[in-house]
Amino acid sequence: MKTTSPKKASTSTRKSSSQKGKTIEEAYKKIKNMIYFHELVPGQKIIYSDLARRLNISMTPVTQALNRLEYSNLVRYEPNKGYFVGEITETEARELYEMREALEIFNIPSIIKNLKPKDLIEIKKSFKDHSRSRDPESRRLLILKDAQFHMKMAEYGNNKVIYKQLKGALEEICLKYRPEYMGEERINDAIREHRAILNAIEKRDADSAITSMKGHIRKGMEYVINSLRQRNRHVLF
Repeated sequence: MKTTSPKKASTSTRKSSSQKGKTIEEAYKKIKNMIYFHELVPGQKIIYSDLARRLNISMTPVTQALNRLEYSNLVRYEPNKGYFVGEITETEARELYEMREALEIFNIPSIIKNLKPKDLIEIKKSFKDHSRSRDPESRRLLILKDAQFHMKMAEYGNNKVIYKQLKGALEEICLKYRPEYMGEERINDAIREHRAILNAIEKRDADSAITSMKGHIRKGMEYVINSLRQRNRHVLF
């Protein structure tokens, strides 16, 4: 009888486990990108078989990837119903914006202290990318560009924990908030508020930057919560 040596069996097992891990990671990234680019929208039921077919990946890694996305609060699971793309609630919005305010305001003195001329150029470029994304058909892109402006500033605070936590909060807001709720007036206001923050950072005026950032985040929170309340009223009536 032909037998497999323990060493060969162990190597084979490791390769199989490694390949399985890569497939789950691939499924995770692809599903997350579909949410990013609005191919899967907030509140949408996720059909496992359809998703596996579209991604050309078997059902098992797709299910495991969805479990991981649930842990990140980007999808939710309902017993006997399955998975749905996460949709932000009023409570979640308030808590995420409060978290943002604490992190971003705390980070401003460090950003100003660490900022180099080339870093300021990068922040200005991110601001321009956001202010130019004005296509009404691309509200999702506009919201993502808004988040990228904040992440670009946070990058120069040189605090990896703050950066990671802020990224998670912004992802939840961006991916779980329906872009059609974002009105033109709020878009214009956000661009003006970003400009005020950028001007204060450029002048290395921490107090003004903090005041502008606090006002910007609180206005954003108020707008998002009010838009969710209006949506809920329409559902009820």
